[in-house]
Amino acid sequence: MLALVDACRGADRGVTGRVVFYGDPVPEQVESLDIGVTWEPNAPDAVLLSADVGPSTLALNAHPDDPDDRCVVLTWTGCRYASMAPPNDEAISGHRLWVKGLQGLLWLGVVHDSELIARLELQNRIHPMHRASLFESLTHYVLPLKECVVEVAARDLAVHRIGGTTVEAAVRARD
Repeated sequence: MLALVDACRGADRGVTGRVVFYGDPVPEQVESLDIGVTWEPNAPDAVLLSADVGPSTLALNAHPDDPDDRCVVLTWTGCRYASMAPPNDEAISGHRLWVKGLQGLLWLGVVHDSELIARLELQNRIHPMHRASLFESLTHYVLPLKECVVEVAARDLAVHRIGGTTVEAAVRARD
């Protein structure tokens, strides 16, 4: 359940705090998304390149069974959030999305009714030019990797194959 602590002033009581609730808990659900390519699931060389403006790019080594050994590069445009953070594969059952479908996810997933996107929209409401429509077009993507979990909230996703190391591929994708 999303909540904000709102400070309000009573007539003669000074400042008090109250919690304002915004609807029921979001029923998030992770669903697998087939993008036609897989990557090396056990290599800890994934690189996420993100800036404050522009696309976010994730470069991964190709799957060992893939005849195309170029890196798999996922590029998100209209990105509002990108994270590459714990838990790793040994602690992933502690991730908040584990019981919501992350448990069965091998590659890339989409989070329906994303709590993350709802939180992003809620925190942005303070902005004088806030438009909820900027958040309605976002998709929440999730990728479990060997050493971390990648989560991205963005408008669009494109898949590329680029040669070189994952660092080189991520940088080339931004050019």
